[in-house]
Amino acid sequence: MTNRRQQQGFTLIELMLVMAILGLIASSVMLTLPGSNRQQNSAQDSAITLQQQLQYAREYAMVRQQPLALAFNDNGYEFLVWQDESWQSFNTRGLKPQQTEWPLSWQLLNQDMAQLAQNEELNDGVFGRGDDSEQDDDSEIKRPDVLILPSGEMTAFTLKIENANDIAAERWVKTENSWQLVVLNEAPEQ
Repeated sequence: MTNRRQQQGFTLIELMLVMAILGLIASSVMLTLPGSNRQQNSAQDSAITLQQQLQYAREYAMVRQQPLALAFNDNGYEFLVWQDESWQSFNTRGLKPQQTEWPLSWQLLNQDMAQLAQNEELNDGVFGRGDDSEQDDDSEIKRPDVLILPSGEMTAFTLKIENANDIAAERWVKTENSWQLVVLNEAPEQ
C-alpha cells in the first residue's frame, strides 16, 4: 500500500481563478456606481425624485384626506401640511425636504392656484398664500406653490431644473392636467 499525503493549501491555478472572479465582480460593481458623469444626470435625477415624491404626496393626501402642498425656495423645496389653519413644515418618510447644490438650480416658471380655488372665500384658507399682517415678525410664513388636495388633484405648474455646467442637461417637470406629471428633456410648449 502506498501512503498518500493529503493536499494542504491551494494551487496557483485555484488562486488565479479566484482573483479573476473577484476582478469581474469588482468591475461590474464599478460600472453600476455613478461616476464622473453624475453632474450630467443630476438634473434628470432631481426631476425624477420630485416626480416620485409628488406621486407619493398625492397618495398620502388621498389616504389621509389631508391637504398637502409643495413650497419652493432658493435652496430646493419642502412639503407642507395644512394644520391649525396654517401651512406647517412636513417632514415625514418619503416627503423630506430636498436641498439643491451647485450646479443645480430650480426655477418655478408658472403655477395656477386659481384652477382649484374656484370660490373666492376659499382664498383665505387652504388656497390662501397667507396674510403678512397676521404673522409675527419672528415667524416665517409658509407659502405653498403647488397644492395637493385630498381628492388627489394638484395645481398646475411648470418647473425648470437647470444645470450650470451643462445646458443640455436641463429638465422640466410639468403637470399635464391636475392628475398627470411629466419630466421633459426640452422646454414645454406654452
